[in-house]
Amino acid sequence: MESKPITNTESIINSGDLRTRISWLKQALNYRFSEEYSKELKALNAFETNIEPVASFSTYAPGADLIRDSDFEEYKKTMEEQDTTDISKAAFSPVDFNGVIYWLRQ
Repeated sequence: MESKPITNTESIINSGDLRTRISWLKQALNYRFSEEYSKELKALNAFETNIEPVASFSTYAPGADLIRDSDFEEYKKTMEEQDTTDISKAAFSPVDFNGVIYWLRQ
């Protein structure tokens, strides 16, 4: 079953979904070449490479959310309403995805 493509236009990217998509693309490319899949895999591999230095295993492995910078304030507001915790960007690490910053919660 094909997984949903992941691009840097999404508000939130789950790291578990990212890993699933990378695996799916690798398998698909083993069976037949696709320029579109190849480009997406290259972009996602670069994104994952950018995540690794700022993520700890405990935050990244379970399926942490990466929040697009332009949607961070809305995410923060929603999270604070849900658990009354003050959320600041200091609790997050920035990660580049093809020129768009995503925030990984630490």
